[in-house]
Amino acid sequence: MKILARLSLLIALCWIILPTALASDSRNSAKSQCLELLSKTSLTEFTPALKRHAANEQQHCDWAFALDALIDLPRVTTDVLSYAGGFRVSLGQFGNSQSASFNYSYGVFTYDPKRNSVYVIGNQKTSPIAEFTVPDIIKTSDISKFAIAENPRQLFTEFYNTDRVDTGINNYFRPTGLAKIDNALMLNYINWYDASGRETDTSIIFWNSKDLSNSKVFGPYQLEGAAHAAGWISEIPEELQSLLGGTHLAGSQPFASIISRLSVGPTAFSFDAREDVIYAPSGKIPTTPLLDFSLKQILRDKNTYPIVTDVNNILYNRDGRNKLWTILSNAAYGFIIPNTRTYLTIGFSGGHESGIGYKIIQNNGNECGGQCAKDASDTYPYYWAWDVSDLVKVKLGLMAPHDVEPYDYGLFPLPESIESVAITSGSFDKYNDRLFISIRNGDNLHAYNRAPLFLVYKVHQ
Repeated sequence: MKILARLSLLIALCWIILPTALASDSRNSAKSQCLELLSKTSLTEFTPALKRHAANEQQHCDWAFALDALIDLPRVTTDVLSYAGGFRVSLGQFGNSQSASFNYSYGVFTYDPKRNSVYVIGNQKTSPIAEFTVPDIIKTSDISKFAIAENPRQLFTEFYNTDRVDTGINNYFRPTGLAKIDNALMLNYINWYDASGRETDTSIIFWNSKDLSNSKVFGPYQLEGAAHAAGWISEIPEELQSLLGGTHLAGSQPFASIISRLSVGPTAFSFDAREDVIYAPSGKIPTTPLLDFSLKQILRDKNTYPIVTDVNNILYNRDGRNKLWTILSNAAYGFIIPNTRTYLTIGFSGGHESGIGYKIIQNNGNECGGQCAKDASDTYPYYWAWDVSDLVKVKLGLMAPHDVEPYDYGLFPLPESIESVAITSGSFDKYNDRLFISIRNGDNLHAYNRAPLFLVYKVHQ
């Protein structure tokens, strides 16, 4: 009996000691791997900053592993995109008001892959919102052969200047970005002619995206960064969220006036959409600026313009050497391409070849109401590609948001048959690796009305 008792005690002690010892060995092994990883040449410049910013040793190592995996990923260009076709939208009236249509809509939208639908803003007069089923995507450059979205899952419903919500914007209201997050819908907007530059209200949320007309609407919220951040919304890949400090990126927007309060280049502000927006009371939304350019620190080719003596000389391309960003440049959407270290921003630009004037008569006889390229054909869809590891450097304090430069930029590949170049909005379908974009006034098949056009690109990883 004594022998059995001793054996039982020994077994019990093994059950207690062995897991503890194994756990200790596991921790020591993980720590050893972490130290070995941090000594890699590719991480040398990050190591002190990782330690300084990490909350604890575990986060320090988690960031190191995530960063090491990121650096091993390729940087890509628009070569990974292949045109898949598009669809048009009906110009019928889908609601009670005359504004309940797509006529003169900018086409701000987001795609919902689970419902195969788009939530989209309608006529710019009152900016109502609706949900439409996406029709078959027809691969052709002849837009007359596109299928037409004419089946609303939800009719246009009004929210601006109603008692449903206070947006904080009394005049010049313009929606700029949409994102479905869980069952809610986050909407960004601006005062597009904020002369004082003091507007801070940027966002509202529809609590129930499946019932827009009856949903509670909360707001206003204020994204840190104001107009610099009050544009597109895209999700950060899960493996990079801790490293970049948020679940989503907020970016800038096209078609806004008063350059002194705007970013003079594409932007990226990370934020936690669930913790600080969807499941939080209205108010300030903390953000981390990862990419941002003020009028004093404009996006420019620093090899061509190492010193800025006159910002207008660069923005108006008076010397003909500016191929990067002019006064006519606008970014409309940005997203991190999964399994790459590329943050791709797309929009449109102009004046890179002929230069830019103000209220001039162009070479085709057109008299401009504001800034325009001297050659009427000198406008085009454009893209700017950024290295996500540079955004991490900004997050860690190794670079300033205005010090980041795109590693590639140029013409975005729209079908030649599409006359409008005004890319307005975008949405990335991570489940099917598809990029949706909208083009303002892209559907020119109507004699007097103008509707946005929607195009789709397959993203090859």
